[in-house]
Amino acid sequence: MYDPSLNEKWKYEDPHDKDRGILLSNRIHELCKQKLLISEHYKEENLRPASYTLRVGNEYIDSEGNKRSLTDEEDTIVFKKNSIVFVSTKEKLDLPFYIVARFNLRVNWVYDGILLGTGPQVDPGFTGNLSCPLYNLTNSDITIRRDQDFATIDFEKTTTLIDHQDPSEMKKLIQNATDKHLERVDKEVYSFYRVPALKPLQHRKAHAIVSSLLEMREEVRTWRRLGVGSLVAFFGLTLSLLAFGANLYRQNADLNKQLTDGKNEATKATERITKLEEDFKRLDSAVKQSVKPPNVAAGQKGQKAHSKVP
Repeated sequence: MYDPSLNEKWKYEDPHDKDRGILLSNRIHELCKQKLLISEHYKEENLRPASYTLRVGNEYIDSEGNKRSLTDEEDTIVFKKNSIVFVSTKEKLDLPFYIVARFNLRVNWVYDGILLGTGPQVDPGFTGNLSCPLYNLTNSDITIRRDQDFATIDFEKTTTLIDHQDPSEMKKLIQNATDKHLERVDKEVYSFYRVPALKPLQHRKAHAIVSSLLEMREEVRTWRRLGVGSLVAFFGLTLSLLAFGANLYRQNADLNKQLTDGKNEATKATERITKLEEDFKRLDSAVKQSVKPPNVAAGQKGQKAHSKVP
């Protein structure tokens, strides 16, 4: 049962001051019953041997940088591929001044390609909701449900808080500490978390955050488009040069063929001319043989007649 006096007392005074190390489930449950460690929305079923499983809260910032809230009607987040969303825990924390906490993403989420950005630890005295960015490193959209288990938190005790000090006096000293520091008589210096309870996404600045993977993807797409365009242009130029070369080759082949045909025709013409010349010579010789001058013919006849006289 919840006892306000124990809550007030155990915030400053460790009920088991001899214990050290990470708290086991029994110690977590004992403090949570008094609304310490987890002051709101504590769920006993989420206890683990030495930790507690945190759930996704209502407040979140989507991949476009818009602040939104999950409701009964809209109870899921579409976590776009290669993007970042900011989520907060459903549970509200209230840490005693002698306990620190650390939280990280559940292993099954890591196996699904999601990473969690967290700080090294949650300081003693912290109150409020935890908020953190999630990175979707996959090439697929992921759906996150309201109240879904997503992170594991463990709690560990510190060294002794202001030893040999009356609890009421210790509380007064912590509450009156200025600039988060308290200097004791023996010159020991302590720093305390003395800010109001943090609301979900309270430290989220109002500016757009784009995943470097998303920017890289866009750059790759741009270079891919340029590369494809250059490749297409190269192939186009290559095809044009090949076509031009083929045309030159065909024209050269046609010219060579025409030249060869011309040479053949010239050879044939030369042969015909030679033959005509030979035919002309033979004809000329035959004409000369068949047609003789008259005096030569008469002389030849006289010679024949003279040869016949005894």
